[in-house]
Amino acid sequence: MNIAILGYGTVGGGVHAILRDGNLDIHVKRVLDIRPVGGLAAGMLTDNIGDIIADPAIDCVVETIGGIHPALTYVVAALRAGKHVVTSNKELICKSLAPILLGAQAHQAQIRFSASVGGGIPWIHNLLRQKRGDQILSVQGIVNGTTNFILDAMQYGSSFEDALTSARTLGYAEADVSDDLHGIDTQRKCAISASLAFDALIEATNIPTLGIAAVSSRDIGAFAEKGLTCRLMMMAERSGQNVCAYVEPMLLTRDSLAAHTPANYNCITLCAEHAGRLSFVGQGAGRFPTAENIVQDLLDISVHESGVTVESDKAMMVDNTLEAHAYYVRATYLSPLQGMLSAPLRDGFLTRPMCVSAMHALAKEIRERDAGAFFAGIPL
Repeated sequence: MNIAILGYGTVGGGVHAILRDGNLDIHVKRVLDIRPVGGLAAGMLTDNIGDIIADPAIDCVVETIGGIHPALTYVVAALRAGKHVVTSNKELICKSLAPILLGAQAHQAQIRFSASVGGGIPWIHNLLRQKRGDQILSVQGIVNGTTNFILDAMQYGSSFEDALTSARTLGYAEADVSDDLHGIDTQRKCAISASLAFDALIEATNIPTLGIAAVSSRDIGAFAEKGLTCRLMMMAERSGQNVCAYVEPMLLTRDSLAAHTPANYNCITLCAEHAGRLSFVGQGAGRFPTAENIVQDLLDISVHESGVTVESDKAMMVDNTLEAHAYYVRATYLSPLQGMLSAPLRDGFLTRPMCVSAMHALAKEIRERDAGAFFAGIPL
């Protein structure tokens, strides 16, 4: 199989490095990038997507540009040309899953995106496999390697700033980490996972989200005194015809698998009607873990494995009114929580159990007055 790689950065270059020896019988024929790229054969590099779309020898396009523009235009053009597409672009998949799936179906092409959630973990592959003969009841877990690295390092004494610097040095964090720290990356991965698990489209923007941008070393120390570990978690569970779905830092007991998930690793769990709980742990960020998941998608296409399907005309609404648990809150403005605070915890307070929808609404109100406020759920 011949492929083209769009975007020759950390992940795109990693895909080429894995395939370079030709042992997998997948060959990189063209590379698209607007920057000079060394080490490529003459004529391989182009900055014109038309060179790739018009080439009948290219069977599949690997998109690792990131973002929406021009990635979406390129992916749609490739599918219309009957070329398969593999991408690690969670923003693209999250925002355009329905039209991309319809485009792939209309032109007898496949779209695969295993690396969009979980880095190197075969999460999406196994989620889809389990869904074939079982009903998925819930998906949850750690799906952002950058935030997990930061929280894990802080647990062992690093400051937030030093942990973030280390994450960047090790290649676990991009220059702009705002989507990671504010939970937006996790929100998108929650929407993708839930859409596949429940065979319906779930809009990421409907999933209320709290991040870790304001977490402090004193917060982490207070949690440790209570035997708790902080992790940024996604949660999505069937709730009648709707879905209960949210993203927030959670305080976990030290005997939980997620609490022991180290460094840039992810820990993602599905619960199915017949199989019960299945958990997948592995590196959630990094050049070669992510690139390897892309290569696995390419191998599936090369042996004619069936592609991803979702009922693109079916939508599920997010309803978090039935889920309730306590929260840790550290804020200078606490008036909206009057009557809900139960006990102090160092610089913050614990609340009585509150429904998730109410707490996230109050958190938004509080943050408008106190941008440094921090919230973390405490599962029952």
